[in-house]
Amino acid sequence: MTGGTGFIGSHLVEHLLQQRFEVRCIVRPSRANLGWIDGLPVDVAKVDLADAQALKSAVQDAEYIFHIAGTTKVRRMEEYHTGNVTATQLMLDAATHARRLKKFCHMSSLSVVGPSEDGKPLDENSPYRPISLYGDAKYEAEQLVKSYSKSIPAVILRPPTVYGPRDTDVFEMFQWVKRGIMPRIGKEEKTLSMIHAHDLARGIMEATVSEKSAGQTYFIANEPIYPYSQIIQLLAKIQGVRNARMIPLPDVALYTIAVFTQIGSKFSSRPNILNTNKAKEIVKPHWICSPKKLKDEVGFETKIPIEDGLRSTYEWYKANAWLS
Repeated sequence: MTGGTGFIGSHLVEHLLQQRFEVRCIVRPSRANLGWIDGLPVDVAKVDLADAQALKSAVQDAEYIFHIAGTTKVRRMEEYHTGNVTATQLMLDAATHARRLKKFCHMSSLSVVGPSEDGKPLDENSPYRPISLYGDAKYEAEQLVKSYSKSIPAVILRPPTVYGPRDTDVFEMFQWVKRGIMPRIGKEEKTLSMIHAHDLARGIMEATVSEKSAGQTYFIANEPIYPYSQIIQLLAKIQGVRNARMIPLPDVALYTIAVFTQIGSKFSSRPNILNTNKAKEIVKPHWICSPKKLKDEVGFETKIPIEDGLRSTYEWYKANAWLS
């Protein structure tokens, strides 16, 4: 598995261990610690994703390969391609040498088809219309996976917004609401598809081991579509915030913030998720998809209602001193 130390990957590692899988995590040699999977009974392969020969050795006896690693935050725009396309190419090359391989799971994104223009959930027949460099890179990675279809049985999964313990992106929404600020972006009511990390981890495993999923692409999300205002109101309710104010954030203001954040990232050791490319996605009103195909073909359904998921996430943030 790649990306096992990250937000989604660490939840997948835990779920696989609970299901009695033997797990090997490919970890960058430069990483100082194992983060969220430190202390778990996993085999760790310290391998640079650019080291083709070492990757082949790391996956040669794998039955399932989960390529979860991807680049969502960058200091320089070219890092989207390196972290999502080049890394996928190298993992696919390595996978062709896995003698016992049953399935290659590639973690993609709703971003490859872009936002819904008419407010109707997108499905797997929707055309590719990425609107950002991240979406472009994920699209290219999907095409690479499909190009290996004759030699590698693979499944592609496209989650929308993922939240849950350890997440740092939706966490920012918690912080804003905690401060009494409820930002409203754009004039039209935004709608979102979402999925809790625990549901996603279970869905990744079920889709990958399914005998019906080879060569398929699936959206994986909660079935309900959530108005952005409902999410914000739930965050206020969960945190006991009664005096939060809805503050309009014009597109031009968001882009201005993104420009300065992007410039600042070049001088920082850590990339920031907000840049001009991310702003292109944020201003669009409808990021929604249908999980029907995955339910019909694999039988997967999410189990965690949005309020329960957000509440347990908030409790985790508090317990780990992320929020007071």
